[in-house]
Amino acid sequence: MIADYTIARSDCMEIKVKLEFDVDKIKKQKQGNLDRTQDFLDQRVLNDSNYFIPMQEGFLKNSGHVVKRGQIEWSAEYARKQYYGLPNKSKQVNPNASMKWFEQAKARKMKEWERIANGEYNK
Repeated sequence: MIADYTIARSDCMEIKVKLEFDVDKIKKQKQGNLDRTQDFLDQRVLNDSNYFIPMQEGFLKNSGHVVKRGQIEWSAEYARKQYYGLPNKSKQVNPNASMKWFEQAKARKMKEWERIANGEYNK
């Protein structure tokens, strides 16, 4: 892409600037930034959510993983039941244990996630 600009014009002088952009290179760089940021954010969301996960031996916590960019899940067979259906969590192993651990993390960390994502993207 080429852009021509006239910056200043007077009776005596005219300044012209010609800019050339490699649009494909810029798109690749921005996509790389986006992919790197999403990977970083996915891991951060998983870790912050695990802070609120109910635990006995850690199987549920250890079942958490990134399925694809922007999607995490806990694959233990009882994860859904723990997330939605059992309100009285033992706090013996994890005093922060709660239902809907992702929602708990999101409520407390969303602003931080946004700040981190913006910083990571703009590196």
